[in-house]
Amino acid sequence: MAQTSDGLAEHIATPEENREREARLQAILDTAVEAIITIDDRGVCESVNAAAEVMFGYSTEEIIGKNITLLMPAPFRQEHDQYLSNYLQTGQKKIIGIGRESVGRRKNGEEFPIHLAVSEVKFADRRLFTGIIQDRTEQKESHRRLVQSERLAVLGEAMARLAHESRNPLQRIQIAVETARLHCEADSSLANQLDSIERASDGLDALFDELKNYAAPLNLEKERVSLVTIWREAWRATSRSRRGREAELLEHVGDTEPVCYLDRYRMGQVLRNLFENSLSACQDPVQVEIGVSETHTDSATSWKLRIRDNGPGLNKQQQERIFEPFYTTKTKGTGLGMAIAHRILEAHEGKISVGRVDQGAEFIIELPR
Repeated sequence: MAQTSDGLAEHIATPEENREREARLQAILDTAVEAIITIDDRGVCESVNAAAEVMFGYSTEEIIGKNITLLMPAPFRQEHDQYLSNYLQTGQKKIIGIGRESVGRRKNGEEFPIHLAVSEVKFADRRLFTGIIQDRTEQKESHRRLVQSERLAVLGEAMARLAHESRNPLQRIQIAVETARLHCEADSSLANQLDSIERASDGLDALFDELKNYAAPLNLEKERVSLVTIWREAWRATSRSRRGREAELLEHVGDTEPVCYLDRYRMGQVLRNLFENSLSACQDPVQVEIGVSETHTDSATSWKLRIRDNGPGLNKQQQERIFEPFYTTKTKGTGLGMAIAHRILEAHEGKISVGRVDQGAEFIIELPR
């Protein structure tokens, strides 16, 4: 005990009590959802909570004693020390007590959006700065999806109207072509021109349908159906593309019937697009293999489909961009087929990805059971 100026006894904490207080404070900090990091006036980290370890991928030992710029990408890394020095000299605040959007850097080099709020604590001989950091990755992604969804809704409505309004002119073209055919039996050159007009009309009709499928909201009509049934229907739907060609579908099915709750038409659309792509890329004899297996995780059971062909395969750039809208490896087409397939799988809470094989192209589809 020590005596104060007014004669009262003042309790001086023992080292054990100080350690207990520090442990209690650390326990409180470790329950926080946000990352909390304390630095000194040189920018050196003095304390860090458990959420910060998870967020940035570093252990406490890797952060303590290091400059806070360890957790920052360029150009923030270069600017921070100068900002801290300017504040200590001028007292001009840019972040302290205000908070702002910034960017963090994980141990693996990944950069991610954060919200940073900084407070200052002054002691007799020094000062500390505490930063509370929120990972905004999920919020940014949700906002991006919302904006994209709104844009797609507007575009989808416009495409639906365009597709609807185009039906009558395209039908009139078809009627005119059929009428002209009645009067051109002896004129082969005119018949060829009419064939060209008809193909162009069919192409426009298909284009409007594809744009509408990509832009319009997906309204799924789900039912319990076998994946085998769907892919066989999709393969039969390619009969026109297979006419006069040597092409076969090889199936690999286990003992369990692969039944899913999904939109039969939409999933058939995905598989037919994959089959058509293989038929377009492969030379005869074409072999398309499709197999299904059951996969298990801690939370769910799903079906995994593998679709592989014996074509030239995909180069690195094609593998990275294959699901981008309007990207195509064909001389014809809008490049929306695989983007539509990706949307359909997302709507089913599944996913589609490119497989890694030495020969041919492979796509992997995962669907919740």
